[in-house]
Amino acid sequence: MRSRTNVTLTALAIAAGSVMFSAPTASAAAYCSSSGCTATGEPMERCTTLSNGILYNKQISGTTVYTTYSKTGGSTVSVRLGYTYNGSTTYSSYFSIGSGQTVKKSGGLGSTAYCKSMTGVLNYSGGTFQTPSTHC
Repeated sequence: MRSRTNVTLTALAIAAGSVMFSAPTASAAAYCSSSGCTATGEPMERCTTLSNGILYNKQISGTTVYTTYSKTGGSTVSVRLGYTYNGSTTYSSYFSIGSGQTVKKSGGLGSTAYCKSMTGVLNYSGGTFQTPSTHC
């Protein structure tokens, strides 16, 4: 019985940890200044406030980029997320997102991309939005 309880508690702790791990992205994207800075103020994180959400871009350790869209209002839309780096744009597949939802897509970069300028992009049938450029 003690072993089953320990396994259950361990599983709950792992589940709670994964929720806590994903929460900072959403909270960081929840604030976007008029100059495109997130709450952290780090230049490797940039954002754009849209009429129905926030588009957020972050470089991690030079080899990974995350583009996040937190939709705060309006109807469900079909969009795709991506990033522009070195003159080329890479997109995810299209997906649907509704009010109150947050979607994060990641992309892999070569190690030479660290501290290089890039923008996060959101594309939909009516056009494209982008974040200011990240930098060091």
